[in-house]
This record gives sequence, C-alpha cells and structure tokens, in this order.
Amino acid sequence: MRIFRWLGAAFSMYSRIPMPRFTWRDGDAEHALAFLPIVGAVIGGLAFWLNSPADAPAGLGMLPAMVRVPLTMLIPFAVTGGFHVDGFMDTEDALRSYGSAEKRLEILKDPHIGAFAVIGLVRILLLLAASLSLLFWQDGTDIRIPAMLGTVFVTARCLSGLTSLLMKKARKNGMLHEETKSRKTGVLIFLIIELAASAGFMLFLNPFRGGCVCLAFALYTFFYCRRAEKVFGGVTGDTAGHFLTEAETAAIAVLALSSLLPFA
Repeated sequence: MRIFRWLGAAFSMYSRIPMPRFTWRDGDAEHALAFLPIVGAVIGGLAFWLNSPADAPAGLGMLPAMVRVPLTMLIPFAVTGGFHVDGFMDTEDALRSYGSAEKRLEILKDPHIGAFAVIGLVRILLLLAASLSLLFWQDGTDIRIPAMLGTVFVTARCLSGLTSLLMKKARKNGMLHEETKSRKTGVLIFLIIELAASAGFMLFLNPFRGGCVCLAFALYTFFYCRRAEKVFGGVTGDTAGHFLTEAETAAIAVLALSSLLPFA
C-alpha cells in the first residue's frame, strides 16, 4: 500500500491528473521523487499514441504533422499544468540578471516575469516546434521514432530526479529541500534503474540515434550541474524545471537532427 500512496503522491505533486484522496504521511514527498519518471511515461505514452503511424494499432499518424506538432507540445502542459515551465521562466530571468548568487535566488522567488523569461520561452517553443516538424517530416512511418520521442520524457525526469537528489541545494528550505533532505537510498536506486531502462530502450530501438540522444542528455546534465553550482550555489525547484524543459528540447532536437544522417 505504501508504494501506491507514494505513486499517488507523485501524481499529486507533479501532475494535474486527479488522484484518490489519502492521508499524507512522513516520507511520502521524499519517496514521490522515485515516481517522477512515471509521470513522464504518461506524457510519453500520449505522445507515442498521437504520433504512431496510421497503420499501427490505435495510431493517430493520419493526422497532418502541422496538427500533431502543436498537440504534442501541449501534452506536457495538459498533464503537468506547466509547473516546470514556471521554473524555466523564473530561471531564465535569474540567469540573465548577472548579479550575485543571492540576488539570483531572490529573482527565483519573485512571482513576476521579466522580458528574458518571455524571450526564453519563445526561443524554447520555436526550437521544439522546429525539431518536432523535422522529426515528423523525416520519419512519419517509423514507429520507433514516436517510441523514442515518448521515452525522452521519461529519461529527462529520471535525470531531473537524480540531479535534484544528489546535488547541493541552493536553499535550506522549500519544496525541493523537503523532497530530498534525507536522500533515501531506495529512491536513488529506483531512479537509476528507471534511467538505465529508458536509455537502454532507446538504444535498443536504434543504437545510433538512441546513442545520440543519450549523449545529448549526458552533456546537458553535466553543463546544468556546473552552471547551477556556479551561478546559484546549487539546485532549486526552479532550476530543476529549467533543466527539465531544456533537456527535453535538446534531446528532441538531437533526435530530429540525427534523422538527416544517411546511416541513422
């Protein structure tokens, strides 16, 4: 029963999917992080269903790409309510402030949005739209492509959970601190298993393109960890949302660009 309660806690915290009412207990929020990739699996499953070839079981690939691109972009917003994008926009403002770490952390708490947040969101949405358009234009009949696309949402949340758990926290309070303060070994192991499974699945589907996506995730994760430590003194819930948004977009862009190679 504890596992179902932790799963329900994860969907209550990280999605807008209604969950049965239950009594929260100590440790539920900390264990919920292990099930963050399951929320990604829901997003990925919907993206796979929407973009599967028309001849696949229940595939909706008969819809024009110009329709599927915006619908695919809307799926994460519909499932999560876009709370990770809120963190992305706050972090964009803080990153462009060029102030001290303390000032940047203050900007993260500011409920208002600035010009850099809007510019950053437009940039990421345009890049995502272009990447999805290229991906669907090149590989409209290959069922492995929507499968890899769907797995991206799982892998990104595995890495978001691991970096949030393992990296130094910029604040000694807040939601992320509460979720990760005890650094439970079971949660860490579960996230590693989920990451290995999602990466292995992409490599199984297409070793080259899956390897390119895994490499993109690895490089961006390294960059994120270095930047968060240098700029903010650690990670926060907002930087985790920024990581999730940019890592997913970077991985989808690499997946799309790899389709241009003749041996992919």
